[in-house]
Amino acid sequence: MKKCILFILPALLFACTEKKIPTFNDGREIFFEKFYMDEVYPGTASADSTVISYFFYPDGTRDIEIPLVVCLSGRLLTSDVTFGLKTVADGTTAVGEEYTLEPVYTFKSTTVGEDVTEVKDTVFVKIHRSARMDDAPVRLIVELVPNEMIGLGQYERCRAKIIVSTIAIKPDWWTTEVTNNLLGTYSEKKYKLFLNEIDTNAEMSARLIQERPDQAIKLVMKFKAWLSEQNPPVTEEDGSIMKVAI
Repeated sequence: MKKCILFILPALLFACTEKKIPTFNDGREIFFEKFYMDEVYPGTASADSTVISYFFYPDGTRDIEIPLVVCLSGRLLTSDVTFGLKTVADGTTAVGEEYTLEPVYTFKSTTVGEDVTEVKDTVFVKIHRSARMDDAPVRLIVELVPNEMIGLGQYERCRAKIIVSTIAIKPDWWTTEVTNNLLGTYSEKKYKLFLNEIDTNAEMSARLIQERPDQAIKLVMKFKAWLSEQNPPVTEEDGSIMKVAI
């Protein structure tokens, strides 16, 4: 009989003390949308970086603005608040003339519905092209700087990694399936033309291909039509006519 009582009591105690925790009732905290390191707990998120290449910008572009999404938790804002960004020396290879951080950044207040669990805003870091980016990517790591008005949220999201280069990086979604059934063999020239002429909003993704194959096919068909209209025909680097698989 005693064994039964000891087994049941903890469960009863837990049931009595369990309660729902409101989302926006604590002090305000900010954190990046992306994780700069693997999530420690519960361990479902992986480290991510913002990867940018000058390859996909018009020739001669020197300055670009990199968007970083910042999230807010805690009490909702009643007015705009400011915060800072600072460079993290450990891991950063970019030098001073290759980027610009503003003295302060602003998280704008906004009206949200009752069901919203995260409020987001976007800030921009300016990157300046240098000759050495042609040889190897450079990395910039920035960290959020809190103040008396706003604190730091989740540790694994208090920093952001930016990787900048001038070369094309084959997207993960360009799989064997895409090669065989959609865009054909990958090349930097084909990818740049596809983005510049057709997929200007960078809609093509693994999710689009899986969930909206009709839309993915539509984009490729537009690219195919564009290629057929070019005179002289567009060629690959080896001189062959550029084609798609569809």
